[in-house]
Amino acid sequence: MTGKRTEILVIGHRGMLGQDLMARLGARAAGADREECDVTRRDAVEALLDELKPAMIINCAAYTAVDQAESEPELARSLNADAVENLGLAARARRIHLITISTDYVFSGEGEAPWPEDAPASAFAPRSVYGQTKLEGEQRLRRIGGEFCVVRTQWLYGAGGRNFVDTMAALSAEKPVLRVVNDQLGAPTWTRDLADALTLLAERRATGFFHVANSGFASWYDVTRHIVQRLGRACRVEPCTSEEFPRPARRPHNSRLAQGKFAALAGSAPRPWPAALDAYLSERHGRNTDGNPTFS
Repeated sequence: MTGKRTEILVIGHRGMLGQDLMARLGARAAGADREECDVTRRDAVEALLDELKPAMIINCAAYTAVDQAESEPELARSLNADAVENLGLAARARRIHLITISTDYVFSGEGEAPWPEDAPASAFAPRSVYGQTKLEGEQRLRRIGGEFCVVRTQWLYGAGGRNFVDTMAALSAEKPVLRVVNDQLGAPTWTRDLADALTLLAERRATGFFHVANSGFASWYDVTRHIVQRLGRACRVEPCTSEEFPRPARRPHNSRLAQGKFAALAGSAPRPWPAALDAYLSERHGRNTDGNPTFS
């Protein structure tokens, strides 16, 4: 964080998404994490905004330990709901445009149709503490009003943090067989592509609810098979059900996100997930795979 006035303040700039967003924004942005500002405290948020006077905030901070949230609901709520409320109130009072990140976990996860940005109230039935607290953050921000944008995304991976793609890349080099769930459908999304999309939304001062993910849908099993094939691993990938791989937090089976609003604003949705994943594997794991240019 710097003391000079900045155009865009990135909250959670040391996280996986925050790092790519800071790289994308360059000198236009300043960053703040827990060390610089405890966003769960309203007075700390107000003091930070009064110091930096940003024109815009992009909030990437969140409690994302999905399973751990089941035993730490208050901590998850403080970061996923209280902090969003604090930022929303402070931003509205100062006429600052706010973008915050949400998740596919706010939906029930039932059915097969992609979830639209303006889904009816009945669609919002999160099955985990993580999803419940993220939805609460959305609801509080909606009540506060002001110039805000909620971006729901999913299945993030990137060089700046632990993620499914790197885990499967490592395990496939060590194990002869991997069993991966095949009944959860969504889209793996590279944080670099999401950072590009967030930059566009910021430049357009977009408001309302948007879905942004790499295009197309796949299961975790599909994604793992793609990783193994692209990296030339001898590992065999076998499908299994969520019931065969129980976790403390229930995962949604249908995490498909419709991206009509973002595609209309940008002219197209972000590139397909296989192209993005190929580019990431080439850069991160040294495999010569071909990917299309990133979304811009």
